[in-house]
Amino acid sequence: MGGRKLPLVVLVCLVLAMLPSGAGTVAVMSVDLGSEWMKVAIVKPGVPMEIVLNKESRRKTPIAVCLKENERLLGDSALGVSVKTPKTVYRHLQSLLGKKHNNLQVALYQKRFPEHQLLEHPVRGTVYFKNSEETQFTPEELLGMMLNYSRGLAQDFAEQPVKDAVITVPAFFNQAERRAVLQAAQMAGLKVLQLINDNTAVALNYGVFRRKDIDNTVKNIMFYDMGSGSTTATIVTYQTVKTKEAGTQPQLQIRGVGSVTTTHSSIPSALSY
Repeated sequence: MGGRKLPLVVLVCLVLAMLPSGAGTVAVMSVDLGSEWMKVAIVKPGVPMEIVLNKESRRKTPIAVCLKENERLLGDSALGVSVKTPKTVYRHLQSLLGKKHNNLQVALYQKRFPEHQLLEHPVRGTVYFKNSEETQFTPEELLGMMLNYSRGLAQDFAEQPVKDAVITVPAFFNQAERRAVLQAAQMAGLKVLQLINDNTAVALNYGVFRRKDIDNTVKNIMFYDMGSGSTTATIVTYQTVKTKEAGTQPQLQIRGVGSVTTTHSSIPSALSY
């Protein structure tokens, strides 16, 4: 069954609202980071959770960066430029984060966007875009620009500085890819309170808004999430358990996860446990 009936970013706000914070009056943002789009939400005193609209009054913003001469455009503005000058616009950055130059997804990206020149970083072995002889950009730097843009939207909405964030990442991201997201957030001046797997956020979303349906009977549910860059199936168990500290409480367990990205030719034969 589909897991994103409510914006996943809203659920992330519910999670971060329960995180300990030393400053109770500080706003915290969350970012639902996808392969093509991102959504931003905010939690602050008096506003338990609220989706942040972008400058076009839309709930989601395309992850696109346009670097043209001395001009930089982000989001919808950058996406509009891609029709006429695709070489100046960088998209689908998630598929390049933390990847080595010889990674299959890098080859697929190069085939899909032949207008870009992807080179190997001489030290890290990862990739970077060669924009000109004078300017080069890594996927992390470009994503950092988008996160800084989303931070600006959150600050305008919250009417106060925003430094803390929770960011969703695909369940199949490895440690190098997760570090790349953290690096991008650091460039944007954000302190990441938590990276949360998007499939876990979906499962939490279901449990939070269907609390009354969870009892001591084990319920196994499969969530199927098909996005533009990957498809993920997650099997989750719900039931109530007794604890000494809080009595009977609902609990979820991720039993198995299987993912397919655009570089795979077939669906995995079994979920990984």
